[in-house]
Amino acid sequence: MTLLVEKQTHLNKYEEAARAAADYLVSQIGLDGYLSAAKDYKWYKPHWFRDASWVATALIRYAGYLKERGQEYREYLEAANRIIEFNIGALEKYIPNLQNSLKINLEDEEFFKLYNHMPARVGRSKELYNEDGMDDTPQKNVARSWLLQYDTIPLILMALYKKHQIFGLDAREVAFLKSNAVTIANYLGKIFGTECASVWEIESELLHAYDVAAIHFAFKVLTEFSEQYELGIDEKEIEQIKNTLYKGDPLQFLKRFFVHGGVLYRAKRSLESKPVIEKGVGSSAIFIFLNFGITGNDLGAQEIEKNTIERIEVDLFNGNMLPIRFLGDTYFNGGRWLLLGLSFAEYYANTNKLEKAKEILDYVIDKYKGSYPEQELVNPASPGADEGRIKENGGKPIQDLAWSYAAVITASLAVLSAMQESIKEAMRR
Repeated sequence: MTLLVEKQTHLNKYEEAARAAADYLVSQIGLDGYLSAAKDYKWYKPHWFRDASWVATALIRYAGYLKERGQEYREYLEAANRIIEFNIGALEKYIPNLQNSLKINLEDEEFFKLYNHMPARVGRSKELYNEDGMDDTPQKNVARSWLLQYDTIPLILMALYKKHQIFGLDAREVAFLKSNAVTIANYLGKIFGTECASVWEIESELLHAYDVAAIHFAFKVLTEFSEQYELGIDEKEIEQIKNTLYKGDPLQFLKRFFVHGGVLYRAKRSLESKPVIEKGVGSSAIFIFLNFGITGNDLGAQEIEKNTIERIEVDLFNGNMLPIRFLGDTYFNGGRWLLLGLSFAEYYANTNKLEKAKEILDYVIDKYKGSYPEQELVNPASPGADEGRIKENGGKPIQDLAWSYAAVITASLAVLSAMQESIKEAMRR
């Protein structure tokens, strides 16, 4: 009985952490759905579609968790809905850009100009950010801009998909999909084999495993939506689009060009048929396995997932509670990211490694006590690297990163679910 009391205490701790993180996020989302990635660092004040989509998805999951338990959930769902509306409103605004890109040959450098795509972040007007002394508008004509990132649309779809799974979509969202699904599918089918900036806004000259996986996931979402909501495009047509650029679709492209020696590497050069081995694995692979639904078997063998996770644990965790993003990272002296560690906690909870999951979650909750930064300031690789950025931000990492709060919610929900199953099993004995 003592063990059950102890477990209940932990359950309460994780429920309180999830509630506090959700309440904080709700307080940060504007009535128009605008969400700054963080408020204390000027470069994070725009609305980043990636961060906002992770937040919307986390709030939807949390609302679903509360609804299952007969608790009031509408405040969290409504906040997520506001983000979704801002995101799809922005995507509608950029549909003409996507349509224009479909007319341009991939060999033409014009294809890579940002004005033929959707930017990764915007201001309240849904245009390129130009506030507080920051001006993204010069990026508009830049080829392979750091604001050209291919996960933007897949993550907007991810939030819609999670809402579809738990609550169903509303008429406005379905109308958006019916109007734009064909353009979105054709655009995704064209871009997954071309260069863009990574999830971390770097290395625009490379192709990234994370982005290819995100696009594969987006096609799965569009396929399910097409069956459920009659979007004017069916599964057969989506399959044809997926195979236009590479005969074998994004998943086979990922398997063919990013897997080497039983490991999923993070990047490849555009004209090479194997990954850039020396760049190693990336922590963003956790999103591939956890959120984009790709398994080792999908990539050729179950051991690929296991090998990749183990390589990350050795190379990027390196005995610490949280990982760096990739080898040689110098951003804020190569800090260790809370959101990545928490995503691993969620993954461990889902893969029968509950104690490992709890260890990471406890570490973050206990150390940061409800105020979650982007990263811990450490310097594992390059003494003196990026000191100017740290000085610019007052000698500290980015504070209260929205994505970190979202990761607290999703990790807590995963651990709660695993613990509740453990308690049920104990009581059956």
